[in-house]
Amino acid sequence: MKAETEPYQVPLLIFLSSFFIFLTFSGTRVFISDEGVILDQFYNFINGSLAVNISKISVGVMISIGDNIYGKFSYSLLVLSLPAYYILKAMDLIYGAHLFILQLWALSGGFIVYLIAKIRKFKHAEPGAIASYLILISINLYLFRPIYFPKWGELLSIEFTNILISSFLIMVVYLLFKDFFGNKIAIFASLLIIFATPVSFYAITLKHHSLTLLLTVLSFYFFHKYQEKKDTKLIYFAYILGGLCFWTRILDGAVLLASLLITDIIILRRKIRYIAIILIIILISMLPFFIFNYMISGDPVAIMDSYPMSNKPLVVLKGDNFIALGESLDAQQFDLLVRLGYGWNETKKIEWFDIFGYMFFFRLVNTFGIFLVSPFLIISLAFGLAAVRRKITLNLMDKLLIIYVILFIVSSKNYLLSIIIDTPLANEYRYLLILYIVLLYFGLRISRIKIMIENNLRQIALLYGLILLAALIYFIRAFPPPFLEIYYTAAMISSISLIIVLSLVLSIQNKRPAAASLDKFVIFFIALSIAMGSIFLLFYYWVKSMTYVSPSQNFAVIPFMQTILEWMYRMTF
Repeated sequence: MKAETEPYQVPLLIFLSSFFIFLTFSGTRVFISDEGVILDQFYNFINGSLAVNISKISVGVMISIGDNIYGKFSYSLLVLSLPAYYILKAMDLIYGAHLFILQLWALSGGFIVYLIAKIRKFKHAEPGAIASYLILISINLYLFRPIYFPKWGELLSIEFTNILISSFLIMVVYLLFKDFFGNKIAIFASLLIIFATPVSFYAITLKHHSLTLLLTVLSFYFFHKYQEKKDTKLIYFAYILGGLCFWTRILDGAVLLASLLITDIIILRRKIRYIAIILIIILISMLPFFIFNYMISGDPVAIMDSYPMSNKPLVVLKGDNFIALGESLDAQQFDLLVRLGYGWNETKKIEWFDIFGYMFFFRLVNTFGIFLVSPFLIISLAFGLAAVRRKITLNLMDKLLIIYVILFIVSSKNYLLSIIIDTPLANEYRYLLILYIVLLYFGLRISRIKIMIENNLRQIALLYGLILLAALIYFIRAFPPPFLEIYYTAAMISSISLIIVLSLVLSIQNKRPAAASLDKFVIFFIALSIAMGSIFLLFYYWVKSMTYVSPSQNFAVIPFMQTILEWMYRMTF
């Protein structure tokens, strides 16, 4: 009889795998101008100022308050990045911060091999892990060229923190989905978030979206655990995370807290004393928001976005090891974008039908809907159909997430309009990342889909790998193809085909011979739709690396990846 897997092994494997993958693609890219603002905020913060008195990089638009200028972004991620900065700085004095990060990457690779061997009950797990570490570190040390920490240290610290946050996020997704769907589906969901949604891309940026996602999903997780264990402390944690999410991004935090309160108070019918305690806990959890607002503007409930953009000729000194991004998109890079299918116009779409259409499915120039960026998520539509036909009984988490989605869409109309109208050279809805996780949950709530994936996981993985490999070979041989046109057509075909075939399967599920023959088509289109998401994600990473900021300012943390990017740039231009 086989010994059971230790309870910590799979979650730890999910975390380390996420960490390893995200770190592999990390680098010194700065996506102007938001990331430039965040970088300047952090540089001044570690030098003892909330105001931007010294510039680390001359990009971005600041807000003006009194005689000072400030970045408009929350300090939540920057506070969390402080330990990473000082640890990396100390390592840089000892033997090099970049080398330390590379060591962590190779160690995580070795531990991944060790955990897989232990879970699969293979012998010689320890020698395999040591050999993996030595191979990973040896290849990269041969190609190693250190990234100069005094210049890039602040950027590396925030990005490293975001990678840790994103890795915890993937692990929490696994834990939440495991409680509802079991171990296999939880692993499937975690890997899908990594390989087929834009969540991965924002793991290697300086933006706050990964932290917002972690706080939101972790809050959902504690809310669920409270329902499971009836331990009041767990629901307190859910509200505390909501308050911290409010500090990170006001709109997302407000929607999260409102969703929790509506579900908790109205659906569960709470008493006045309980409501009073919860409100006190929320106010306490929002203390960082109040404190930082008061320190910046003198008003603890100030909304930074409401302040005007700075138009004063204020003097901002250049800091030490200033990052100069004087190189802009040249004619060759611009021509490449055109040939790949990029474009931009400002045709306004302001009706709710247009907003929903472009948010989920249609295309406006170069901006894609969620179901085209990640076609697999179209299966979530089947949940609505099943719920209407009363084939699914809504549980409390279903109700919480439905309330959350409704409030999110209603409160985010202005953001959604901005995404549709004002987003040049951008393909993801960065404000809508939480919907990728929520829609995945609803899709997997359909028992037939859950069972089908669970029973055919290896076959789906094999088909996915073959489709992805074939697509990569085609695009390399046909370079540069009109990628966005090809992708748009293929993604639409795969998503429509998936929902049609799946609808047929669900409608004839009692007729076993017919359903069995259709199952093969469903499995194929599931693999195809997930592969489409991965193709898009790889393409987007490559385009940003090649064209957004000149590669002379773009150093991959992992030396082997740096060599690949340099080769691709030479081949491209």
